[in-house]
Amino acid sequence: MVRQMSTAWILLAVIVGAGLAIFVPWSSPILDAVTWVVLAVMVFCVVQALPLLSLGKAIAKPRVLVALFSVNLLVVPAVSFVLSRVLWQHPDVQVGLLLVLLAPGVALSLTTVKQAGGDVESVLGAKPVLLVGQLVVVPLLAIGLSGGALRFEDLPPTFVAIAFVIVVPGIIALGFQALAARSAPASRVRERLSASTVVAISVAVMMVLWSRVPGHLQELPELFRLVPLFFAFFVLMAPLGLLAGILTSLTPGEKRAIMIVGAGRGGVIMLPIAMALDQDTWGLIPLVVVVHLAIEILGMMVYRSIVPEIVPLDQP
Repeated sequence: MVRQMSTAWILLAVIVGAGLAIFVPWSSPILDAVTWVVLAVMVFCVVQALPLLSLGKAIAKPRVLVALFSVNLLVVPAVSFVLSRVLWQHPDVQVGLLLVLLAPGVALSLTTVKQAGGDVESVLGAKPVLLVGQLVVVPLLAIGLSGGALRFEDLPPTFVAIAFVIVVPGIIALGFQALAARSAPASRVRERLSASTVVAISVAVMMVLWSRVPGHLQELPELFRLVPLFFAFFVLMAPLGLLAGILTSLTPGEKRAIMIVGAGRGGVIMLPIAMALDQDTWGLIPLVVVVHLAIEILGMMVYRSIVPEIVPLDQP
């Protein structure tokens, strides 16, 4: 089995990308084009690692599904709305916070579930459903919860990004999974691609920062407003995720998975959507997503240590 790379590489990519943006700024259509290609490759790597052909595994555990969807459709929107009210005077940062917190995590949190001894299989099968759902539900929820800051008229530019940078790579990933199920060489390639997901995310994050930071240097201090809010989200989601697991009578391994997956967010998939929004109005949102991604990596490291302490596997 190919070893999964550490998510700490993404933090290094944030530093490198910020350094390139500040010391080697480059405003060019070539850079923009390369960034979109890298984002499409990232989405393919992330999606092909998900069990697109295994929806039946999710349906087989209805209690886990109830807990998972309750957290993502009820708990997270409520918490996100409360946190976003702090930023009502800064609509671009507020909308960015909503987009990234409302999106269910489909990538990084699964690694943490494994490391924390959670039941990965119980949540893995639902990931494709969450992936598809967030492309429709998250922008609409962001419109409703932003208090009019984000409007439906702002969304049409994202449709092209969703189609060509998310849907098309997702369809290719589905076909590749079908091929890998029948071919041993393709299966080995898929395993290596899955192990390289962190590399793809790291390169995409670096390119996004390199292309977007130079145009928003004066606005960067606004991003510091997000740090305590994102950390507050992780603090709040631990007991709320545990409560969801208790109310649905999950096993200890399933509770661990719900706690971690409930706190993990989908910034990786939201990044192309954030990049597609009008840059003059919402140009800071991709940087909001990257800030959350960096904090999420740190948060997942903490969750990896504390969740096994909170939920021992030998508890009833």
